[in-house]
Amino acid sequence: MSKQSTNWFFLLGAALILALTTFFVGNAMIQSNKNNQQTSQGVTNTISVMGEGKASVAPDMLVINVSISELATTTELAQSQANDKVSKLKDILKTADIADKDIKTTNVNAYPEYDRNQTGRKLLGYRAQQSIAINVIGDKFAEKWWNIVTQISKIGGVNVDNTYFDLKDKNTAYAWAREKAFADAKAKAEQLAKAGGVTLGKPVMITDNSYSNVPGPIYYAKGMGAMATPDAAVSNTLSPGETEVTININIMYQIK
Repeated sequence: MSKQSTNWFFLLGAALILALTTFFVGNAMIQSNKNNQQTSQGVTNTISVMGEGKASVAPDMLVINVSISELATTTELAQSQANDKVSKLKDILKTADIADKDIKTTNVNAYPEYDRNQTGRKLLGYRAQQSIAINVIGDKFAEKWWNIVTQISKIGGVNVDNTYFDLKDKNTAYAWAREKAFADAKAKAEQLAKAGGVTLGKPVMITDNSYSNVPGPIYYAKGMGAMATPDAAVSNTLSPGETEVTININIMYQIK
């Protein structure tokens, strides 16, 4: 075989390889574009809406948040003094038929406390703090609340920080609100489909976006410090009202 024939042979082979490569790459690009078009078309053929549902339910419990703060020469002594008041508090709650499961310690800390001024700082002692949440449930829970707060005020040095109405079981309220949110979303989707001249299909994606629980009015106990006596008129201001639960959901529907 001559040298010229050999060169033509290699040139022909290279051209063939180039042609095959171009064919396969081009075919892959076409298929990729086709898939992208299908994906884009799939997203286009949908309607996305958000629905909101609210449910108002009468509260069946009242939460009391109390705090105890003691200052002493040592951390151990401060904690001992705080624990003594916690013990008295629990005795009151036991007498009021508050179960142990309805008494929750939410915070405990101890730290040195200083008197800071322009010349420096002076150690005043060591402070121990405890915060406790009390759930008051059952019949006439508002009246039980008042009796408990009255007794707590007699301990001295126990602060009733705030109280609020709540629900023992929020699942039922959430379920009602969720059904309303779904119905709201569907109504919006149907309206959009009608306006766009398309037919609404089945949901292809449902997202429970968020929920919130708005408790009833918050009551701040006034003057529940060591030297204060609760005003009997305060007990008459308690009104449970209703607790509102809100659910938001996102739904994506097919359209035809």
